[in-house]
Amino acid sequence: MADPSDAAREARPSVERAVEVAGETPAEVGAPADAPDDGASDASGAEAPLAGTGDAADAAVAPELVVRFLDVGQGDAALISCDGQWLLIDGGPPKASSTLYAILQRLGVTRLDCIVSTHPDADHAGGLSGALEVATCGTFYASTATSDTRTWRGVCDRLERQGVPLSIPAPGDSFDLGAARVTFLGPVRAAPDDNNNSLVLRIDHGGDSFLFTGDAEREEESDLLVAGANLCADVLKVGHHGSAGASSPAFVAAVDPQVAVISVGRNSYGHPTDEVLDRLEVQGARVLRTDQGGDIVATTRGNGIAFEQVGMIGE
Repeated sequence: MADPSDAAREARPSVERAVEVAGETPAEVGAPADAPDDGASDASGAEAPLAGTGDAADAAVAPELVVRFLDVGQGDAALISCDGQWLLIDGGPPKASSTLYAILQRLGVTRLDCIVSTHPDADHAGGLSGALEVATCGTFYASTATSDTRTWRGVCDRLERQGVPLSIPAPGDSFDLGAARVTFLGPVRAAPDDNNNSLVLRIDHGGDSFLFTGDAEREEESDLLVAGANLCADVLKVGHHGSAGASSPAFVAAVDPQVAVISVGRNSYGHPTDEVLDRLEVQGARVLRTDQGGDIVATTRGNGIAFEQVGMIGE
């Protein structure tokens, strides 16, 4: 839900078009012991690894992709690194600004090569201001160039200070994050509401893949299915925090995830709903939730994904 505007004016930063830049039972596996340091340690005192996908223990030596699903309460944020390059997808609600600031400081991140704001709602974009206070941004991808919320104006003000324009990607636009590939799939068409105008993107690294859907609901999911988008992925970041209006049976079946991550906190909406949890169970996906153990860290060298739930990264 976007926060109310305190002023009538709209934020109108400069805008650029985005273009391309250069087994059924999972095994208990952890990150390979010889994992290279990509600039920071992810956690200390982590719990035993959760079940992974594929055979991460036998993965060939390759650059490590680390996907961190951050516990930002009722909101979304994911911090991703590969080959020393960093990507932030959403930043959680405004109160998560200090969380993002602290995590980036602990990890020693002073530059985010890319930031993706899936849509301008406060529970996804609010914490981006904190990230932009501690790190510079290379490219900022957004679903819209205008929004009349105080939260979005704050983000745009910080981007203007850094001289970073907004890039509005089209389906099929992609960029490299080290050895990984990031590809935008949607929105396929403009929608009248922010949720169904969410940027949908996938990350591929070797044989492993992650799908991020923002707050896309059934309407945008249907558009992606009709367009024949490449939705099948090992890990699904469940849309709209597990709302019944998202994760339709047809969409979940098309993604066919081994692991489904729900970024959620205490809320009055009933997220995640039993309906969505049942759909994921029927599909055979293991569900991991940020409200049940904190930050979730997925690690892969392209041949199997290991998961840990670590409380808070770096503490």
